Amino acid sequence: MKPGRRNPDDGVTVRHLLDAASREFAKHGFAAARIRDIVDAAGANLAAVNYHFGGKQGLYEATVAKLLLRANNDLPADSLQSRIVAPEERLHAFARVMLERYLGGENPSATSLVVAHELLDPTPAVDAILRGATGPQWARLREIVAELLGPLATEEDVALASLSVEAQWLFFLYGRRMLEHQIPDIARDPGLVDKLAQHVAAFSIAAIGARRLQLEGEGAQATPAALPVPAKGGAKPAKSKVIAARLVRSARRERAK
Repeated sequence: MKPGRRNPDDGVTVRHLLDAASREFAKHGFAAARIRDIVDAAGANLAAVNYHFGGKQGLYEATVAKLLLRANNDLPADSLQSRIVAPEERLHAFARVMLERYLGGENPSATSLVVAHELLDPTPAVDAILRGATGPQWARLREIVAELLGPLATEEDVALASLSVEAQWLFFLYGRRMLEHQIPDIARDPGLVDKLAQHVAAFSIAAIGARRLQLEGEGAQATPAALPVPAKGGAKPAKSKVIAARLVRSARRERAK
């Protein structure tokens, strides 16, 4: 247990240790992180880690708590005023925040990298970290998707649609280098985050809209991924034309924003 604070410089030392630990744990994960490198970067000594945190595990838990607080504070604010905004706009804002975490700098955010290390090499803290890192954002995303899907959607409908939306930005936690290799022109675009946020939002809104139409009984024979099936005699069902027209209008509205 660490003793009570005795020195006004303790607060500065703790802050420097947490900042240095954030970088070290993000780069190497818990097991490979070196306390010596952390204290050297923080301008502290080894005894400071035991004094303030009780050891490496305590420092890791304090670092993760700080990173999770920062990550959740970065999410678009949830308030009565924000709920007046159309769910389409909220989804776009949400996608931009998440993409900024993975693509806004030279590397993904420290929080994202710590979560990635936990997924690849879990520590005893993995469950708490995943709840803290993904719980609030998952709940917020589900609310937006549920509103877009409408009242006929089941919990499973909402969960599956939310997972499909989330996967589009989670890809970049590991797939950034693939993007740079396969589509270098897009990867070098200074407006990459905005471009991808617009695409993810428009793509998701179109798919969710198609699913909502299915749930409401329009186009029961169609699937979101397939072209309308011609009726006997070569004519396309009238309901499929209605679905296509609505999706086109929705896409145009998104591009015009």
